[in-house]
Amino acid sequence: MTGCSSKSMVLLSLLGFLALLLCGSSEAQSNQDCCLSYTKVRLPRWALKGYTEQLSSEVCDIPAIIFHTASGLKACVNPKEGWVKKHLLYLSHKLRRMSA
Repeated sequence: MTGCSSKSMVLLSLLGFLALLLCGSSEAQSNQDCCLSYTKVRLPRWALKGYTEQLSSEVCDIPAIIFHTASGLKACVNPKEGWVKKHLLYLSHKLRRMSA
């Protein structure tokens, strides 16, 4: 991968993250903290601090992973997406190392 290509990827990740910040419809709703839809933005791993799981069998209508960002935002994502599964593995390893 060339230097220009990696800079482009970083820029695209930043732009995607900024788009997420501006898109309020995919954030967890404050009244029940339920996700009502999924964000279309693929979040960069470096922006993630943690996550919670939303089950459709409980109060909320759809299953979701709620990613918590370092800036305090929450983003609802589809737990079936491949990138979401990879990010969950990354976070679980990261959180395990921090607690050890």
